[in-house]
Amino acid sequence: MQERRVKIHGPNDFGAVEAGDPVLGFCNAEFLQALPEIRRRTRRTVFLNCMTWLFDKEREAMARGQIGMFLYQNPAVLEKHRSELRALNDDPAIAFASFKPYFAAERFPYVEARNSDHFGCGRISRQDADKFSRNTLHIYEYFVAPKWKKGLFLGFDHRSEEKIGKPYDWIRCARDHHEVSQQEFYHHCEIILQPSDTTENWPRIGFEAMASGSVLVVDNRGGWQQMVDHGKTGWLCDHERDFIYHASKMAYEPNLRADMAEAARERGQLLGGLEQSCASWAEVFEQMSKLPE
Repeated sequence: MQERRVKIHGPNDFGAVEAGDPVLGFCNAEFLQALPEIRRRTRRTVFLNCMTWLFDKEREAMARGQIGMFLYQNPAVLEKHRSELRALNDDPAIAFASFKPYFAAERFPYVEARNSDHFGCGRISRQDADKFSRNTLHIYEYFVAPKWKKGLFLGFDHRSEEKIGKPYDWIRCARDHHEVSQQEFYHHCEIILQPSDTTENWPRIGFEAMASGSVLVVDNRGGWQQMVDHGKTGWLCDHERDFIYHASKMAYEPNLRADMAEAARERGQLLGGLEQSCASWAEVFEQMSKLPE
């Protein structure tokens, strides 16, 4: 960052902020806590919520008019939150915008062919229990494949096990990327079979999977709905039967799976490309420059 001439200040060094400076907090509780102090220096405060719900402090800040712009990765979440926030404060000067995130796909090489003696499947997330659906192991047990199934759970510990139970012997569990790298995980997985109790906003693992050639079999809600083109680049599931059916289909139809993986790679490049991201950020910065100082 310093080589690119970015000035780096210490924590809470708000004395460096001048009138008219935009100050951005990315899903940051400390930023919300410090808003009164920041607002004494500039009104161009920008909050990026990367969740699918509103924080209490975020609601309080909106009611007090302490946030100048709300910025989102997911336009669908923007629309949902905007109606809730406007009910707290209808000041038209408070702006709402979205940007297109950039994904560095070169860090996740596309895997043309994987091991032929088994069908690799898996899931990846933090170890938090909410990231797992209680019927995860049921789904993994009952989907069928023409050859040996071999699972890999990356992001698994006692919390995960308390939620879903002890995984089968054919499923390897790794606590984090120190045990199994993300690249190793995707090299293993023909499919990402990931039922969850959470509603994802704009899941990074979607980009990782699409770049790597691992077909997504995920929940039909949240950011997955914008990321996955159902039946073309992956599968959106409403019920455990859907997960089992689509996982089995991918195991038994390798040509279809390969076609979907390639289509998903192209979609990932479209959704997370550098050119599109830069253009969207240029629009956001232009909008920031018009916020009241």
